Amino acid sequence: MALTVKWDSGILIESGGERIIFDPRRHGRDCSHIFVTHAHLDHSRGLRFHDVEKSSTRETGEIASRYSRLTRWRPLSYGERVEVGGLEVEAHNAGHVLGSALYEVSTSDGRLLYTGDMQFRDTLTMKAAEPVDCDILVIEATFGSPFFKFPERGEIARDMVEWAFKTMRDGKIPTFRTDSLGNAQEIVKAFNMLTNLPVVVHRRIAEINQIYEDHGISLEFLISGSEEAKEVEASGECVFIIPKNLRVGDPRFKVALASGWSLLYGRRRGDSFPLSDHADFNQLIEFIEACKPKVVLTCFGGRFNRILAQQVEKRMSIEARPLDLIPTVFIRG
Repeated sequence: MALTVKWDSGILIESGGERIIFDPRRHGRDCSHIFVTHAHLDHSRGLRFHDVEKSSTRETGEIASRYSRLTRWRPLSYGERVEVGGLEVEAHNAGHVLGSALYEVSTSDGRLLYTGDMQFRDTLTMKAAEPVDCDILVIEATFGSPFFKFPERGEIARDMVEWAFKTMRDGKIPTFRTDSLGNAQEIVKAFNMLTNLPVVVHRRIAEINQIYEDHGISLEFLISGSEEAKEVEASGECVFIIPKNLRVGDPRFKVALASGWSLLYGRRRGDSFPLSDHADFNQLIEFIEACKPKVVLTCFGGRFNRILAQQVEKRMSIEARPLDLIPTVFIRG
């Protein structure tokens, strides 16, 4: 019996006649169950497909339900297993954002681990991903080039705080553009821990902050547009956090990007900080080593899929190949 792993606008796995898909980007895939790793929109579209059974962690479902109603959905906890035919799927912490999951798939042909997006260091809001011994590791390659080496997170937080105070001394309001889910909550936490500055967030970020708080992660913030937020804004003694796709035309605000991509292009676009909820290259290599796979398949990294696969083969002598650069099928057995 063969275990087939295929890129089909998502990670499609087939064994013994059962077909399941992880993080599908398009509808219409012939499968019996969808598993979603986390609530970022590029991974969670499958939760909107109403005619198929689907699973994610409860936290992911709560965040995703802000966009659409969930149907035929089963929440999973870390360590919980669900059987789909002859396949057994178990969720593990991925360390990326609230509710993010790695999925371990056990079959008669071996064990596969799919990471989705992951982080292999503790952050101010998340615990690091949990390595799982496996035969096949399907791993994200977002920052899968040796070029991407992030500074220590405490150093990044201190740099952001220093920039914020300098910006206020210059008569501007420091404002961070970043992902509404993940980075935004870590920035709130950093300023809560390192300063007494009020933190004002866009309403979309506030909605997600509340879900974090509902799950025991304390965050102190004001919602932009509220009377209290208007008062601290008028004083100029505060920090703003806004979604990264939002543009600010008000000259009172000085904006900096907080993103791992700032290593690549941030300096060309003004002030920036390489804060990321993804693993950098060294973390990806460490995670692969910890999982002890026989085969590594890279995905969700575009041109970095091939680079990471080449580096894995060179450094570890493990068979590795990109899965989603072109339609690819990997068959074991």
